[in-house]
Amino acid sequence: MMARRRRPIAEPSQHVFPPALVPALRDHVASKGGCLAHVPDAALVELLTTIFWAGLETYEGRHLPIGVVFLGTSTADFVTPAGSEADSPPLYQWKILRFTSPRPFEIGELAKLAVAGTERRIYTAVNLLQDGSLVIAGLAREGFNVEPDPFVKVIAAQPGSLSIRSGSDLLVGYERGTTFTGGGDAVFADGPVRHRLETMARAAGLNEAVVPEYVKTVRALVREMAAHGHGGILVISDEQHRLAHAPAYHMALDSSLAALLSLSHHLGRKEKPDDATFRHILRNTFLSEAERVVEEVGALTAIDGAVLLNRDLALVAFGVILPVRRTTTLALSMVSDGLPTKRVDLGSRGTRHRAGATYAAEHAGDVVFVASEDGGLFCIFRDASHERARLWRWGATDNE
Repeated sequence: MMARRRRPIAEPSQHVFPPALVPALRDHVASKGGCLAHVPDAALVELLTTIFWAGLETYEGRHLPIGVVFLGTSTADFVTPAGSEADSPPLYQWKILRFTSPRPFEIGELAKLAVAGTERRIYTAVNLLQDGSLVIAGLAREGFNVEPDPFVKVIAAQPGSLSIRSGSDLLVGYERGTTFTGGGDAVFADGPVRHRLETMARAAGLNEAVVPEYVKTVRALVREMAAHGHGGILVISDEQHRLAHAPAYHMALDSSLAALLSLSHHLGRKEKPDDATFRHILRNTFLSEAERVVEEVGALTAIDGAVLLNRDLALVAFGVILPVRRTTTLALSMVSDGLPTKRVDLGSRGTRHRAGATYAAEHAGDVVFVASEDGGLFCIFRDASHERARLWRWGATDNE
């Protein structure tokens, strides 16, 4: 059986305090501008450090996730996605619920306001004043999580951790004194993994216009798995009968993410101007449902075992106990075209990694994503034409 994995013994690494995240954050948002473009480093240090300490606090005896959206100097109360049509019903990205008077940006205030954000759609809104000080301007309700996002979210999901995000992109993460970054662009941008996902999308009946949305949805699922900090395994299988007899919570198939993407795309086409408003509302409903399903599936990956989706991105099972081979050697790929640079043996790693590698090696064509508790992300995939499975990794730095 697949027990909770042991944390591998790693070489000593330099541990840092949250102010050290500022340079890494600057590097990852330099090309995006947005709310951090003209923010002094001192303000960012105060922002991250205060949220970090607030994450260690309790409110009425409970540790609550601290969620902050940093607005920079923006005074906007309503943010709509770029490209939204003027005659469309409101589709908001952010709605700011401002206090009549700003509150001090303090640890106790953040811990108290965390009660409002237990469902992760309400954040504490923080503004930067002209004198360089930070204040709590109110609450911020997140609508449709689309790109680009003009604001930055800072989340302390559990004591001692920070997750800094733009939209659904992980910019910088921090846990147990170490930092890690998002990434995965090389995996999802081009190469064998993306090509395989595109093939699955077409086999699921999606037209070419929706195929890129299918890939983006898979990427969103992986982000959700990484975000909860417990690690997990996500398997996307082209064969619906696989693992039918494995110990797991098997599901009666419900509506799939592929179907929701297809319906929202169809409703987005301008065919009949007279029903444009109704179609827009209905399309937004399907997009909202797809977001909710992504969050729910991501949460299930925190349960021991793997989450199995079919090619329609419908939930087949979770808590799937994967077999583990004692020694599994993979070709480590550093670039998107999958050219192996060296071989890596996962025998010394924890059970989760070896289980994912064993499954990928024995099930050609299925795509396996593994998240470590320390923030590392791995994709393992074996093309039917190759003898050995290949591994891509991003996120936390590995010392091997």
